[in-house]
Amino acid sequence: MKSSNSGLSNAAIADNSKEFHTVSQVAKLLQLTEMTIYRMVNRGDLPCYCIGRVKRFRRDDIERFLKACRVPALKRAG
Repeated sequence: MKSSNSGLSNAAIADNSKEFHTVSQVAKLLQLTEMTIYRMVNRGDLPCYCIGRVKRFRRDDIERFLKACRVPALKRAG
């Protein structure tokens, strides 16, 4: 497993052995509602695996999503 944990909270880092996460776990991790996670999936913003009606998210996909959302800090003039 990768040791890169950028973008994940300490709670998520504590369980590095968990490869897949539920909608509820991703919502809690990103501090969003489950409905927001479903909307992000439906828009194609957040990749997931659909197993029947169940959705699962890989930790690496979540990290990649967070990196893509990151806005760099603005440099101050002066």
